[in-house]
Amino acid sequence: MILLTEDSTENYYSASANDIKIATETAKLMGFQVYYIPSDFSICETAENALAHIPIQPQETLGLCIGYIPTPERY
Repeated sequence: MILLTEDSTENYYSASANDIKIATETAKLMGFQVYYIPSDFSICETAENALAHIPIQPQETLGLCIGYIPTPERY
């Protein structure tokens, strides 16, 4: 299993940021391979760039995404 997470040390404190951090740490303890993705595209510009560091999986792999509710433009 893999996890895409918007957890970041740059996130300001909020209930949502805390929930994302706890869920990410729990997934790590459960053995998920964790990949961090930005919560916005201000640096990477596109979704393709945001996901470029994630290796192609050798077989179909279950995954989860933990993050914030996106804006309609980002969705």
